[in-house]
Amino acid sequence: MTDTLNLGLEHSSADGDNVTDWCLEQFRSHYRDDTITKDDIWEYLYGVMHAPDWRKRYHHDLQRNLPRVPLAPDFEAFRSAGRELMDLHIGHDEVPEYPVDCLLDGVIDNDGAADPLTDPDAYRIAKLAWGKASGNKKDRSVMEISPRCRIVGIPEPAHEYTISGRSPLQWAIDSLRHKHDKKSGITDDPNHWEAWADEPFNLIRHLRRLVMVSVESARIIAALPPSLDPA
Repeated sequence: MTDTLNLGLEHSSADGDNVTDWCLEQFRSHYRDDTITKDDIWEYLYGVMHAPDWRKRYHHDLQRNLPRVPLAPDFEAFRSAGRELMDLHIGHDEVPEYPVDCLLDGVIDNDGAADPLTDPDAYRIAKLAWGKASGNKKDRSVMEISPRCRIVGIPEPAHEYTISGRSPLQWAIDSLRHKHDKKSGITDDPNHWEAWADEPFNLIRHLRRLVMVSVESARIIAALPPSLDPA
């Protein structure tokens, strides 16, 4: 049976470390490895918290309280995966762009050829939405940015990695939209966000990076070994 730890507040240290000295000793003792560091444990925890078997078993606990953390048979597999996932998620705005095509007026435009001075609306968001397939079905290989602009060729693995039930691309659709607060009269226009206000094609670069983060996260998670013994 896989050993587990309850990393509750009763073991918190006074120095405010994210990983306590008590926790460090438990890991070193269990794995018989005094070279394990607090950073190693933090990376391991991030990897374990993406493990499908752990998330399934502790689904209800995650909604209510602190679930138990398994001492998985393969510490290094989860530490390494956690490091990769942290690099992806923390550095999401610096990862390479996934090679999905941008279509502007039906023509491939992967380099931001439109001049923002003469064609300022080329890459502006009208309403982000999935493409339309037959009937009422959505084509999630396509993201509509405006009647003029879309990205195409989004791979299916980009939808496998989710955060609170939504993929990063779905989060983008839900958050990058025009919002008007009637009470204050304030309108939030995502086209004016600093990241791409002066260079609108940065929006396309941002969406491509979200695809890369999603695809790579799904790949890393799929390769994880079991973190728990079968129930």
